[in-house]
Amino acid sequence: MLNKINSEWNKTVITITIILSLVLSIYVLSDPTGSALTLGSIYNYLSTVFESTFMYGSFIVLIFLLSISVSSFGSIKVNLINKEIFTFFSWGSMLFAAGIGAALLYWATVEWIDYYTLLSKDSSLSKEEVLLYSRTYPLFHWSFTAWAIYCLPAIAFALSLTINPNSKLTFSGIFNTKNKVLEIILDTLFIGAILCGAGVGLGLSFPLISTILSKIFLIERSFTLDILTIIVCLIIFASSAYLGIQKGIRRLSNINIVLVIIFLILVLILGPTKYILINSFDSFGSLITKYPELSFTTGTTISKDWSVFYWAWWMALAPMVGAFIVNISNGKNLRQIILGTIFIGSMGCIFSMSILSNLSINLFESDLLNSPQLLLSGDMTREELVVETIGSLEFSNFLLIAFGIICIIFLCTTYDSSSYVLASASMKNSKSESSGNLRLIFAFLLVVQPALLMFIGGVDSFKWIMVIFSVPLLFVNLLLIISIIKNVYTIKKS
Repeated sequence: MLNKINSEWNKTVITITIILSLVLSIYVLSDPTGSALTLGSIYNYLSTVFESTFMYGSFIVLIFLLSISVSSFGSIKVNLINKEIFTFFSWGSMLFAAGIGAALLYWATVEWIDYYTLLSKDSSLSKEEVLLYSRTYPLFHWSFTAWAIYCLPAIAFALSLTINPNSKLTFSGIFNTKNKVLEIILDTLFIGAILCGAGVGLGLSFPLISTILSKIFLIERSFTLDILTIIVCLIIFASSAYLGIQKGIRRLSNINIVLVIIFLILVLILGPTKYILINSFDSFGSLITKYPELSFTTGTTISKDWSVFYWAWWMALAPMVGAFIVNISNGKNLRQIILGTIFIGSMGCIFSMSILSNLSINLFESDLLNSPQLLLSGDMTREELVVETIGSLEFSNFLLIAFGIICIIFLCTTYDSSSYVLASASMKNSKSESSGNLRLIFAFLLVVQPALLMFIGGVDSFKWIMVIFSVPLLFVNLLLIISIIKNVYTIKKS
């Protein structure tokens, strides 16, 4: 049996994953501070050179996919061998959970602070305008363009597998690459983006979860607590990845989406309801009217340090999310995949961002929690500000417990999806289902490396590596668009 399984494994992909993981870790761990400075400088250079390409290119991806969805090509149905068909609720829950981890709840609460601090220096803007932009930018960075970037490889995978069911679930599989050197380069980009995305996501999420637990149990955050947090999360998402999509990932995602909705509604009810609703509608209206302006603005601190960073981040995560989305989209047509991914993902993020951002801003405007000053002075970390914001509500202990559970499940649904995708990419063709043991191996690989980086201080380095990986992905995205155009015409003619 073992020989049979081994014969179906793509040894090249598995080897690249292990070697790349070791090389990146050794480089970062050998000098965490120095590597962060070097890589940060490289990113600053690349973000300046490619700023316009990131900004305009990302918007073009959104328009391109929406055009495909409303055209006759949108009716092309995706039929995948040995893949299950899921209900709309399960499908939507899984794609949302795969694309957004605990980082959503983290940044939903504190991202506005950085924009407020930067925009407050602009004397041409009133305080009301500064706050409106501070509410609008988080919605912009987590909505339509972001989810279009996620969706692009999903559509490319779907069409490639429809034409050739034996394709691998990697970039070289989409392009049907025959050249061995080019195949290794493309697959290295695919796997490297997933590894770095996992490293950054876990590096951000573990400290938040540990901070929540320390607040709930009234204990100091310590090395022991951090280790315990990692072990609990590893057990949950390794088990889910081992069980597969139907028994593990689907159930965890369904539970998570219900908990998130209930939690946010409770925050809305227990918090300043009228304030949150009024400002949520204002910021959403601002998002729609200012979308072209925000999409094409270049040369500002926010556009370079935040917008370009976010588009680079989504591009780095897109290979994993796109490969996972196509795995759960059997039986759906391109229109359903595109519109479902873009609008389910966007509205879920907008709902979360609006409620948690406005709760935090209300505390600031009421002089109850001056988050910008506390962060600027270093008196509180972002994680502590998130916990203090939730802790300001009635029944705060119950809400923090719920918040902690949601963060853990969110984290796990994202990384069991990553394990599943890496295991699927390690099969010689998409028709072969990866074994539970292989998914388990990747689950451990994904968590051990970021855990080491978190304790030694290498998360920043992995953040820069991740966005540096996204620069060649700009050109890969162009190839994905060409591949989609070519394949939809091929399918329509057949």
